[in-house]
Amino acid sequence: MIKKIRQSELDKDYIKINKYPISPISVNLKNVVVTKPWGYEYLMFKNNETEIWNLSIKYQRSTSMHCHPNKKTALVVLSGRAQFSTLNESWELMPHDVMIIDKGTFHSTQSLSKEGLVLLEFETPPMKHDLLRLEDKYGRARKGYEEEVDRMMKTTEYPRFLGVKNSKVKNICNNKVCILEIKNKNNLSNYPQKTRTLAVVLSGMVKSKNEEPIYEPPHVLALEELQEAGHFFHNVSLMLIR
Repeated sequence: MIKKIRQSELDKDYIKINKYPISPISVNLKNVVVTKPWGYEYLMFKNNETEIWNLSIKYQRSTSMHCHPNKKTALVVLSGRAQFSTLNESWELMPHDVMIIDKGTFHSTQSLSKEGLVLLEFETPPMKHDLLRLEDKYGRARKGYEEEVDRMMKTTEYPRFLGVKNSKVKNICNNKVCILEIKNKNNLSNYPQKTRTLAVVLSGMVKSKNEEPIYEPPHVLALEELQEAGHFFHNVSLMLIR
């Protein structure tokens, strides 16, 4: 399932009546793991347009009901089951399910698996301070991300793709994951069309033959859709997950 979540009028109302910190994060978040009440997260990839965060959420714990007023988000489940909720609805997610979330849309993710939940969070543009917590069972409502930096642990043990344009394939939770720079459709010819592979746009833009924009960060789609004729790639980099 790949589902787009639109901002609602209720989302807009709550943003209007709640203040949130706007100061950029001053701490270098590379090569650290940030511990959370629900588990931990770490920065896996960053370029000028997108950040990727790897989240590990413990059984029955959940992220806050929060939004990012100025950035778009996509969530991809790598392992485990999740309950994804907005202010109005909830969905149960399985591995390779995707939620593409409008800026300013409140959402929360809970782990339903005893072995825990692992998901990737794609954020465009990279603005870690762009965070408004509406409700939080751990007492962090209306507190900014700067509050989290006291709980960092330096480590290089976790798989990352920092500073690369084309990477080797890495195994993450039994998923084959890589970064590719795409100049034309031929760069995707080595990947079979019948396999269930997700493509996440990390930079640039995919356009139609009429030069109309189709996909930009952090859009997620099936790879076979990009392999179809009629797509033109402008400074595109992708993360492939299969």
